[in-house]
Amino acid sequence: MKIISICGSPRKGNSETIINKVDQFLKEKGVENEIVLLREKKIERCHGCVEYCNHKLKCQLHDDFDEVADKFEKADGYVFACPNYFNMPPGILKDFIDRCSIFYTAGKDKEFAGKKAIVVCVGAESPEETKICTTNVADNFCRLIGMNVVGTKSLKSKSELNGNMNDIFENGFNPSLEKELKELVEELMI
Repeated sequence: MKIISICGSPRKGNSETIINKVDQFLKEKGVENEIVLLREKKIERCHGCVEYCNHKLKCQLHDDFDEVADKFEKADGYVFACPNYFNMPPGILKDFIDRCSIFYTAGKDKEFAGKKAIVVCVGAESPEETKICTTNVADNFCRLIGMNVVGTKSLKSKSELNGNMNDIFENGFNPSLEKELKELVEELMI
């Protein structure tokens, strides 16, 4: 089994820490996981050139999306993690999502059918507020291209970490976070 984990945060912080913890749990199960930090990739925003992509069934832009899309298409399962910015995912994740429209346009949603995904989003607000849009946007994207979302988690944390990359596990807002992440990983494996 091959998992691809997409971290949609523009900085090193809570989302990346969560992705790394999920990676640890996957490796403990002998599952191959590749982490993609979108902040390290050059992925242009979608130019809306549907006259090209709707007919050619591919994107005419060529940047790091090509490499990520190839891995994305070949994966057996998915992990998405991102922060909540004004009840929305950050622009870099939205750019990635928009560029994935080629999968939907090309009818590749059938290729993603049955592949499992989990979504974890973090905000300084309540988990309910983070879920309203941020978690639901990522969840909706997965479902639209045919994935089976087997679990979502919306978390509360601090936005200023002061260099403590483990804050999400130590701040007391999410006391059972490690257990809950293990459960999400289990859902990916079933």
